[in-house]
Amino acid sequence: MTIPQLLHSMCAELSDSDLNAIRKARGFSAAETSSRTSFASFYVTSTGVAEVMQVLSPEEVFALRLLHETGEVDVSFFERVYGTDNSRGTYTQRYKNIFDTVKKNLVRRGLVVMAEVKMRGDTVQLERWRFALPPEFVPHLPALSAVKSEMPGQTNDYIIRKKLLELIGGSPAVSNDPFPLALKHGSLYLKDYPFSIATFGIWQIEAWQRSLNAYRSGLPASLSPIEAALNLLSTESWMTPQSIEPALQIYCFSGARQTAIPSAEKLLRTGWELGLLERLEINNLLHYRLTPAPGSDAPQQPHPAALDWADTIAKPGAVKIDLRRIPLNELNMLNSLAHLVVEKEALFASPSLVKLGRSSPAQRNSPLSHWLAREVPAFGGALETVETRWGKTILHDNLLVARVRDLSLRIQLERELKDRLIVLNEHFIAFPVESRASVEKVLKKTGFVTRTVRA
Repeated sequence: MTIPQLLHSMCAELSDSDLNAIRKARGFSAAETSSRTSFASFYVTSTGVAEVMQVLSPEEVFALRLLHETGEVDVSFFERVYGTDNSRGTYTQRYKNIFDTVKKNLVRRGLVVMAEVKMRGDTVQLERWRFALPPEFVPHLPALSAVKSEMPGQTNDYIIRKKLLELIGGSPAVSNDPFPLALKHGSLYLKDYPFSIATFGIWQIEAWQRSLNAYRSGLPASLSPIEAALNLLSTESWMTPQSIEPALQIYCFSGARQTAIPSAEKLLRTGWELGLLERLEINNLLHYRLTPAPGSDAPQQPHPAALDWADTIAKPGAVKIDLRRIPLNELNMLNSLAHLVVEKEALFASPSLVKLGRSSPAQRNSPLSHWLAREVPAFGGALETVETRWGKTILHDNLLVARVRDLSLRIQLERELKDRLIVLNEHFIAFPVESRASVEKVLKKTGFVTRTVRA
């Protein structure tokens, strides 16, 4: 059922005593509850909602927040709030007291709607009840215990820098890391994904989960501790570990499975160590918030002549990159504009006509692009060439063109080469010279013969 369907079903089937309890708790008039049909419309108004919300326990408030995100649930959802005295009994024995408490604390107070649904197979009545929080009530939930402050937070990029230094031979940033950082055909990759702020964030979250062995319990509507923290925190306000501790027990409920939930203090400290969170000491207590996306609040101003992470004289026509200092957003942009290579345990960036040709106008007009054109003549010449040819046909060096008329063969080549293959039209593809061995491997495996045509 949808939430409106649950609401209308509840209003139609409410007992008089339940209706009177809701009317008293929310402050409805006798006229507003005289008709069961019209009462459904009055129910989702703001009348009395904020006042009733104030008498809820912190655990009930967090449960309602999670209920809003989860949608319709059965009565077992509320075990995380009220517990059970009989975890090994029948469904009715286990959840009858919980059902009674939910009805008393949430349904009869006019906050949660409930209705019985039809189910196939043999079920007891208690299994057929469904509960939901009307979305109209969400703005009235008590605010999280957070603090606004204009003070800058303390960041930690030690693990971030260690991860980047893996590229030039550094030791692993975290143990058992499934996301190796590597160069492929002049581009930076995390595992099989092109490097970006988003993919780097995925690595940080994965490392956060692995470092604490903090995964979902597997129960419906339960989150992992990391998902819970990301759900509760924001980039605008600060929260203490103590303020989210009750939420972890609700959001990460594991029932009898005994899934370990790290303490909020350990959870947030580890997130800070991985660069996902900032922290700030307020009234002798550490507060945390999400780290804003790199460069999200930086003004688009021209770069100065000297950048502390770039050396323009180490190699003619290239820039030597200091991975200990380069901002992630600048590395992300550089990966879109330049050919990257590691030489003598150092990362160098040189102009790439292919990447510049594929880049967007916004990327080519970014402060970094203008700086490269101004400080490195080779980049300036490459950008000028691309701008001249923009919108025209560009002939690429070191490309091979193949005629492939068999659709299944082309699909296999696309799987093998991924973004190294370009489909030119229905019968022709293009790929870099260095991928020729991969193409020939696919041809040999599938029984096709290579015919070479030379100019």
